[in-house]
Amino acid sequence: MAKNGKIVNPGGVNGTDDGVININSKDYKALQKAVKENAQKQSTKSRIKYKFISLKLQIESYVSDKSPEQIRSAGSFLKEYLSVIGIKNKEFAKYIEIEESNLSSVISGRRKINTELAFKLGQVLDVEPNIWLLIQSKNELLNIGQERKIKTMKYKLDDLIKLVS
Repeated sequence: MAKNGKIVNPGGVNGTDDGVININSKDYKALQKAVKENAQKQSTKSRIKYKFISLKLQIESYVSDKSPEQIRSAGSFLKEYLSVIGIKNKEFAKYIEIEESNLSSVISGRRKINTELAFKLGQVLDVEPNIWLLIQSKNELLNIGQERKIKTMKYKLDDLIKLVS
């Protein structure tokens, strides 16, 4: 804030999460340009590394969200990783020594990630193997919860205690 009490940064681009960001302001456009210029100076390896960090954060956010708006398969996240690298399914499948059809089935959500594949993905993509399995478990629980909401509502701890008392 300036000495005269006037807000110096009324647009809110100050890291405090206050105000609305004016994406048409000169300051915002200059920041956007600087970020793009800096990104172009980075090596391919660095760009991939930063995109991977972003994907990891998306996965962590998804896993911690108790009621996501949309269910995302582990395969959809894997597809994004492969897109960042710029590798075809066939090449990646060959690299990690699995059948291309199995990889395609995982990516499309028709097949689950098993522990061996989770381990390989963990090594190659630097994502803990248990995260891939956690995504699947979360989705299965969400699906069961949605499908059987009425049926499972009858199971309550209080009723069980009454039964054995």
